Amino acid sequence: MRKALIILFVLTLPTSIALLTYFLLNPRSAPTSREAVGRVATLAGAGYSGVEEGPAHQSSFSDPFGVAIDRLGNVFVADGGDGNRIRRITPSGVVDTIAGSEEGFADGPAPESRFNTPSGLAIDKSGNILVADTSNNRIRKIDGRGRVSTLAGSGEAGLKDGPASEAQFDGPIGLAIDEDGNVYVADTYNDAIRKITPEGMVTTIAGGVAGYVDARAEDALFDTPSGVAVDDEGNIFVADAGNDAIRKITAQGEVMTFAGGGPGRQDGQGSEAGFDRPLGIVVTHDGFLFVAEEGAGRIRRVTPEAEVTTYAGSSPGFADATGDRAQFNRPSSVAIDREGNLYVADTQNYLIRRINPVVASGGEATEARQPDLFIQPPSGPFATDAGSIIPRLSPQLIDTTQAFPWPLNPQDRWHEVTGVVGEARGAPGGVALHHLHSGLDIRGLMGEPVFSVIDDKASSPLPTWDLGGLNEGIHLGLMTYVHLRVGRNDRDEISRPDLFKQRLDETGRLVGLRVRRGARFRRGDYIGTLNRLYHVHMNCGPWNAPFNPIQFPLAGFKDTVAPTIEKEGIEVVSLSGAPFKERRNGRLIVSGDVDLILTAYDQVDGNLKSRKLGLYRAGYQLLKPDGAPVAGFEQPLITIEFDRLPPGDESVFTVYAPGSGVSAYGTPTKFKYIITNRIRDGRAQDGLLRTDEIGPGDYILRVIAEDFAGNRAVGELTKLAITITNRYP
Repeated sequence: MRKALIILFVLTLPTSIALLTYFLLNPRSAPTSREAVGRVATLAGAGYSGVEEGPAHQSSFSDPFGVAIDRLGNVFVADGGDGNRIRRITPSGVVDTIAGSEEGFADGPAPESRFNTPSGLAIDKSGNILVADTSNNRIRKIDGRGRVSTLAGSGEAGLKDGPASEAQFDGPIGLAIDEDGNVYVADTYNDAIRKITPEGMVTTIAGGVAGYVDARAEDALFDTPSGVAVDDEGNIFVADAGNDAIRKITAQGEVMTFAGGGPGRQDGQGSEAGFDRPLGIVVTHDGFLFVAEEGAGRIRRVTPEAEVTTYAGSSPGFADATGDRAQFNRPSSVAIDREGNLYVADTQNYLIRRINPVVASGGEATEARQPDLFIQPPSGPFATDAGSIIPRLSPQLIDTTQAFPWPLNPQDRWHEVTGVVGEARGAPGGVALHHLHSGLDIRGLMGEPVFSVIDDKASSPLPTWDLGGLNEGIHLGLMTYVHLRVGRNDRDEISRPDLFKQRLDETGRLVGLRVRRGARFRRGDYIGTLNRLYHVHMNCGPWNAPFNPIQFPLAGFKDTVAPTIEKEGIEVVSLSGAPFKERRNGRLIVSGDVDLILTAYDQVDGNLKSRKLGLYRAGYQLLKPDGAPVAGFEQPLITIEFDRLPPGDESVFTVYAPGSGVSAYGTPTKFKYIITNRIRDGRAQDGLLRTDEIGPGDYILRVIAEDFAGNRAVGELTKLAITITNRYP
């Protein structure tokens, strides 16, 4: 009997181990909450571009785009840009590279393999990692032995079905795998959804020409589909980026719009909701969708009934927080684990983020932003830390410490700068204050060619906008160029068909222009021609946290001219905006909590004499009549410095007082800085000077107006004699 039990134990042991392993590696997935919002934390990345490995928060990513997670908790990242690697974040928090090295194409052992702009990732039941190798027009596989092979695609761009080795793709970006091992591909620049069977046959399920048509699969049209997911019932969901829609291909072959279908950012039911360039998509075990929305910097949740809500994020930026307090910069991909945690490739922040579901109950999930007032005189040292802004950008990190080229010819000679970062900008319709100017404006002639200033690479699947409009532009990996005909001369002729792909309607009219994700632009490469605004706007970094290009050592640029403070350019106003006007013995009488306003402008060598530019730094110092500083003002208080701009158009009202604006929007060019507010290090903060804490008496208010070169305004116009009283106006 004992022998029989031993034999039975030996025979059943493998089965028991297998069952235990199955249940350990295949736990029941958590149900998806309809009420939860996402609590966002940074999983890996230091916030700047690179390929450093090691502890998660000391590692760097070049262009993190695709993300997937296996059953052991390893997070895999398709790192494009200059990385061209497949990275892994282990459960213990270490980042390493499992495949890839230099840009190119090579199968073989993982360390010797090469990719060119890897994008979407998927993991099959055997643990093989599939990669959408976008610029190689192939689908690649990394097996458990660490070998890389080509699953499908000949490498030639095209639309061809058939055996996997002969099939053609054009910039595939999104991937998904169903329970039977079929691989679904968002074949982005073919505007098609493709299928690779386990037997190695490639077919086109739907699409093939850019457009927007719901119909049977063979007649349906997509525009730049970038993400794909498949549920347990065989329904395919597509992030149709160019149509701002989530599309559904049923198992019966019908294509319909599941949610969205037009530009917008509103939540709502089905087609009432709006999306702004949805790129990544994942489906849960119980039929919910999560969508990475590049344009709006958000993660959206779509219920099985097509109700769309915002799960995390509000506007582009960076913030580890909960719900709409969190921020992302161009999120491109999303994956989910069995506990319902999301993993997001936060591309323009160079980070991988993790999102845990939390149910709002009056605590952190619903906590409102608290107002943060900068009260002066300051009670302690005035801390600054531009280096902590995510993403981290500097001339050293960007490797532009040598003479920096201009975007116009000759690239190594001086050009006139007509606008700088931080200036007040308006909007059509007589709106004087609408947003802060985020880059350099460089004057040229209509039709003049524009060139890349650095080696750069397109990251977004949709890097161009506003075809034929005044604000037409292109965003590459780091630099943005606006107010040009992208890729075209003044006759709308494509000048670089290898980089710029035209889209024509049935009459031959140009209706679209494509620049593929992964398109490589070398320094000096042609980008387009100036339109009728007669200047190129050059921006560095994301729109919401741009780095000021004036910090680059522009070739031949010289500034020896100090800023000018305009006559009566120093004002003291109450918090209601009423100016103090009473004077006694030549001194302005002030009291209570006040704002200080400085009206000033800058000029640079070589510019037109009438050209007024904005300041780089501004602030003030409070002095006693003998010139000694008042306590708290031992050093000038530099409250404004346009090193990095704060996110959000509303910041313009923190920087500028009413009456500010530029002539392009119908007002005389005038910059009225509120120098009691703080605008620097990527942050905008309202402030005030509390004169009661200084005490009654006579003082001298000395203002600071400075340009990036360090030239500072001097003279009597920098000073205002004031008397502080205890009497309120």
